[in-house]
Amino acid sequence: MDRRSFLKQVGTVSAAGLAFATLPDNTATRASEKAGSTAVRDSKTWMFWDLWHLDRMTNLELVQGQPKWRPEGTYVDPLMYGHNSWPTVYHDKGTNRWRMLYSISWKPYQLMLAESDDGIHWQPLPQSDVKLVGKKLAPQHLFTLDHGSAGGVYVDPIAADGFPFKVFAHDNGEPVFRRALNDPKHRWHKIAKTEGVKRYMNDELMIVSRDGLNWEARYDMNWGLPDWHPEPPIFGFYDHGRAQHAMTVRPGWGDRRVCLQSTDDFNRWSGPELLFQPDALDQTLIQHYGMPVFPYAGGYVGLLWVFHCSDTGPVTSFNQFQGPIDVQLAYSNDGRHFFRGLREPFIPRTAAGEHGCSVIQSSSLVETDDEIRIYSGTGKVPHGMSRSTKNGRERELFAITLHTLRKDGFMSLKSQGDWGEFLSKPFALFDKNLTVNAQATFGEIRFQLTDMKSHPVEGFTFDDCIPLKEADSLAHSISWKNGKLLDVLSKVVRLEVQLRNAQLYSFTGEFHFLDAQDKWMIDDGKPIDSTLFDF
Repeated sequence: MDRRSFLKQVGTVSAAGLAFATLPDNTATRASEKAGSTAVRDSKTWMFWDLWHLDRMTNLELVQGQPKWRPEGTYVDPLMYGHNSWPTVYHDKGTNRWRMLYSISWKPYQLMLAESDDGIHWQPLPQSDVKLVGKKLAPQHLFTLDHGSAGGVYVDPIAADGFPFKVFAHDNGEPVFRRALNDPKHRWHKIAKTEGVKRYMNDELMIVSRDGLNWEARYDMNWGLPDWHPEPPIFGFYDHGRAQHAMTVRPGWGDRRVCLQSTDDFNRWSGPELLFQPDALDQTLIQHYGMPVFPYAGGYVGLLWVFHCSDTGPVTSFNQFQGPIDVQLAYSNDGRHFFRGLREPFIPRTAAGEHGCSVIQSSSLVETDDEIRIYSGTGKVPHGMSRSTKNGRERELFAITLHTLRKDGFMSLKSQGDWGEFLSKPFALFDKNLTVNAQATFGEIRFQLTDMKSHPVEGFTFDDCIPLKEADSLAHSISWKNGKLLDVLSKVVRLEVQLRNAQLYSFTGEFHFLDAQDKWMIDDGKPIDSTLFDF
């Protein structure tokens, strides 16, 4: 594998950089003039998932964001029975309104639809024209898979097959037996013919829709393997770096870990590869119930469902079945290699008696202009205990909830005590616009550029900077009184930052964190490979 291919796979080649390779020479030259080099680049966001881009840090703390529960965004469907609603929220361009697809039970899989003006306050969206095979439970009822279960809806951004809406589903029991009995090529035909119905008879399929309203089951779109039939939840996302569709799924039925597999066409799948299982840093017994993944800021965010299954009693079922669930944070640069964050709840359970006090399973992440919205299926009783609730109030246990988070607010650097400070690794800027997302409502943040040896660059010192002071901004332009970033484009610099009583979330601009080869080429007056301008 060459260097360019490696950097592409780990998320370090921008879309603009890849497009550059196909541009005519004169077009590429014109496009690169604003940066003063021979490359086409695009704006990117430097997130503080970890401390990788720092060479020095003093009196600062890496902290995890705290999404805010929005009680006014709680949605209750009286038909809902189970915390497995796994909502998917999207903005419908045709109506300029928000829509939410969700299920009211784990099995059978029963898909419903709600709508909202603002993405916060929801109402059922009746669809009288949608006809079902079997009973229609409510006007907003869109589809039923009688003997099956599924995951959240994958909104396919490519939709090359004409189906922007897809659900990865799993069917078993009597319908599978009948198909197997009537089809000599079916994987279960021989057993069905000689032994009858078996619990392990399963079919994997996809439920698809062109408009999000009218759905059909497609058994020809099989995402499983002859000897692999894992149970839901199953979630899809688009891997931009590889131009592939991916799903997170369990290794097997009842095996609560997280695997990943991918496809180009929804017919040929790579087969599962283990992504996460509890490790030595997990100090109590947990299992990984599932993990929806969402592209974000050039990388990927994973919302890992953690099932707390410690128990003093005997295990009387195949696996631990009862316990609370909350959500931890994971992240990836390339959509394939994920890292767990601080091993603390990112979306914690709510107070006793509130929706989400026992189970919270976040399944949809939406970015607006100024915030991130996270929608979850929730329960007031732990996993495995809803069946024991016999007081006639079972339908009051479950809801869909909303949490909101500052844009880029997953992780941040926070000052401790008085001034904190960090120095970045060497990088190069290719545009004069550099902004910071930070909160310093009662504090201050100052900026300085240095050369590779940490010597301040004249005109770009702390004393010369225009600080972010007693302000809160999603996109504060970093500037100096006399120094102009135009003068340091395509040069090797470091960013030094001082902050007091402040929190720093991200930087956005056109920049590239260098390796030594890049630095040597810049020193030699040569352009850096135009396909490598990302980090």
